[in-house]
This record gives sequence, C-alpha cells and structure tokens, in this order.
Amino acid sequence: MKYLIPLAAVTSAAYAAVLPRQEQVCTFVMVGVGGSPSGEIVETTIGENRIGGSYPRAIYSINAKVLTDANGNNCSISSSTAQFQCTSNSTATLFTLGDNSDLLYDDTNANFLACPADDGSYNIFSQAKKDTTGCQTIQLLYGGFSCAALGRPSSSSSSAVPSATSTTSPRATSAASCPTNIDSGSFQFPHLIVPTSPDAPDYAFGNSYTAHITSTNSTLFNFDVPSDAPYTGTCALIFLFPFASATQSGSYTFTGIEEEQGEDGGLDFALLSGIATAETTYKSTPTVATDYGTTEILPGNNYTVATFPCPAGQTVTYSGSSVGGVGLSYFENSAPSAIGLYMVPCV
Repeated sequence: MKYLIPLAAVTSAAYAAVLPRQEQVCTFVMVGVGGSPSGEIVETTIGENRIGGSYPRAIYSINAKVLTDANGNNCSISSSTAQFQCTSNSTATLFTLGDNSDLLYDDTNANFLACPADDGSYNIFSQAKKDTTGCQTIQLLYGGFSCAALGRPSSSSSSAVPSATSTTSPRATSAASCPTNIDSGSFQFPHLIVPTSPDAPDYAFGNSYTAHITSTNSTLFNFDVPSDAPYTGTCALIFLFPFASATQSGSYTFTGIEEEQGEDGGLDFALLSGIATAETTYKSTPTVATDYGTTEILPGNNYTVATFPCPAGQTVTYSGSSVGGVGLSYFENSAPSAIGLYMVPCV
C-alpha cells in the first residue's frame, strides 16, 4: 500500500497558524544561536540567564505571556540594566513564543545580546543595553515544538532498540556508550523542520512543526549543536518511534510495513553538505555529504541512525526521505514517549 500526502495538505501544515500556546502552561529549555557564543541557556544561583559556564540548564514555563524559571520566579528584562534575568518579586516582562521557535519580547523583537561575564560565560541582555562592548547579537530558540517538558528526570522505562540497517554507506561505529532515548535530559532537538517536495521543486514550505517523509515529500532537520561538554566527544543521531497511542502529541500517520518487508523500505537519513533555512526548497536543498542508509522502522521502538564525532559549535542539517514507498507524518514532540529525530551525546 502506497502512502501519499497531498501537496495541499503539506502546504496547510507548513503554513498553519501557530496555536495560541500562551493560553496554557508549557515548559521548555532554550538555546542561543546566531552568533558566537552559542549553546544552551543556563541559569546562575541569582537568576541570571547565561550561555556557558558550569551552571545548570535553565528550564522555563510560560503562561499568558508570563515567563518563569523552575523556581517560579518571574523572568524580566531589567529596566535599568536591560539584563534578561529571573528573580523573586520582579515585575514580569511579557514574552511570546514566535512562529520560528524563537522567544520574543515586546511581541516582535527576537534579537538579544550575549555579553562577556567575568567567568568566561555570557550574560544575556536586550538590545537596549547601553555598553555593548564585546557583545554579539543572538536569538533564543525554545525546545519542544509542543512546549513539552524537556530535561525531565531519568525514567526507569526502556524500549527495545533494533539496529538500523544500511543500504548505502556503513554507519560510523564508536566505543562510546550512546543513549537510545532522551530520558537523561541531555539531547538536542531540531530547531528547524522544513518539508520539501519534488512536485513543487521551487516552493518553500517554511518552518513546520510536522515532519512529512513520504514518496512525494522529504523533510530537512537543523540542529544547533553546543560548543561545550558533553557535545565535545561522540554523538549519536537517534529516531524515536513510539506507539501512536503513547504519544502526547496525538496520533501520527504511518504506512509501509509491507513495503519495508517486500521492498527493503524505510526512512533514509543523511547529513547534508550545507545548511537549510526556512526558504529552502526541494531544488535548493544542499547535496548529501554522508548517507546513513535505510532505517527500517516499526512502532514501539527506538533506533540509532548513526554515531559520529559531535559537530560541536556547528549548525548541521539532516534530511529524511522515504525508501520503497514508506510514509510517515508526525508532530515532533519531546514529551514522555517522545517521537522524532534527536542528537544525543555519548559517554
């Protein structure tokens, strides 16, 4: 049985209005991108949001445009220093979650400043900071396209992890121990998901929350990899595929078990030679640098697609395409029973 997503359906998915996520509480982490430095946002003991340093990963919640940290402190941009901080008894600045997975203040401004602190890390300010010596413009991207909780405690549950088969180039191997799930909280999610289609080779579908991998659609995934530990050794690209009834984002569409068994079908993931943007089309998709071969997928399993030296401090793009007519359309979600493509550090 063949699986096709009509082009109109993909268009509506790519351009569907973002749901009013401010009406309900959602929890997420953030990364700073766009300049140097880049990496995960951490929080000091006094509520300063930073990039770098030996501070714990910051976890945020948002409700009705009020951003709070894991301690329940309101996050704000200081009226006197323009610093982005989360402190007790502070007056909240109103924030919104943008369509491009970026944090906005004043409803439209996505640009922040990362400025050197005294310990080698970088404090974060709004563009209103007066002294910008040594500062770089960055954007803050939030993780979990459904605003699902990230960085949650380890789970005692486990899933079977069949080894993925390769029909083109062999996968890299590593002596390191690589996670096959994201339960530890150390993982990277795609910050850009862009469907493409040979049926509309010059059409840019834009950033989407849903991946479409079918005989008529491929999807591109961008990862912004931190420059510091634990992303300085070996990393693994993993694909998580739970039963549809277990996902918190609702059901997905999957067809192709017959194609996998009869035509050696599955999903083909590849590292591309360039970086995709929201304007990338099928025709302008960068060429393949490394093809990881076909991963045969079945619901209820996790798969290790490949292991490789971590591309620390880099933005990388992977493509997902159909082999043998297999079709999958899913909403990227890192909540418990996570689904989708992730990068994890190995130990």
